[in-house]
Amino acid sequence: MTFQSKENTSTPEANEVFSKVKLPQKARPNIDHLIKRILVERRTQERKNFLVFLVVISIVIVASFLVYN
Repeated sequence: MTFQSKENTSTPEANEVFSKVKLPQKARPNIDHLIKRILVERRTQERKNFLVFLVVISIVIVASFLVYN
């Protein structure tokens, strides 16, 4: 069994042409906007958690008054 190596078929001129072609860059999101959005989402989640905590505590307090009175 013989092994034949692949030859580099691209010429130096072709390599120069490919290096000059600029690939379109993807639009990068604004980092400040993303950080602000993350902070706003975190703040709303904290508010929801706090409200759920208050509701659970108030239910426990009301239930304890009803049971022990």
